Amino acid sequence: IYPAMQATDIHSLDLDIVHAGMDQRKIHMLVKDVFPKMKWKVPVAVHHKLLPGLTKPTEDKPTDEVAKMSKSDPNTGVFIHNSDDEIRTKIKKGFCEEGSIENNPILEIAKHVVFHEFDTISIERPEKFGGNVSYDNFESLESDFAQKKLHPTDLKQAVGESLVKIVSPVREKLALSDELSDLIKNSY
Repeated sequence: IYPAMQATDIHSLDLDIVHAGMDQRKIHMLVKDVFPKMKWKVPVAVHHKLLPGLTKPTEDKPTDEVAKMSKSDPNTGVFIHNSDDEIRTKIKKGFCEEGSIENNPILEIAKHVVFHEFDTISIERPEKFGGNVSYDNFESLESDFAQKKLHPTDLKQAVGESLVKIVSPVREKLALSDELSDLIKNSY
């Protein structure tokens, strides 16, 4: 019944475009098949890659089936209404095993979010830990991380600061009333 409820939401909201992760594609295909028969408007469906959740992947899932960020568990992801400090804290707590590039949510965020918005990512660290370094592409960052030339703490700090730079201006433009903001935060 849930797919039918989601499809009905799309119709009730009179959407022209539906935007979601690839996990919602089946719902949108249902909409594409059923809505014309009901003489309802068929929206354009836009899908994107799902980012993995920030928590450690569970051992019982196949490596290609990583837990996604979920609004039902606020610890799994970074959300537009999160404060700068909340973003930094969530990234700092995020799963990022030293040297491991598989199922690494911090690297995925660097690849699909940070490098999408910025040409470089800068790592600031003391000389005794290798000094400051900048990466102008994800591949070199990933390579250094895999070779343990880049520590998870340093990567998390840089990714956290980059996300703050990306999210803060958007959050400010979408500033919500305190009442609406509380409603969203308490809906988890």
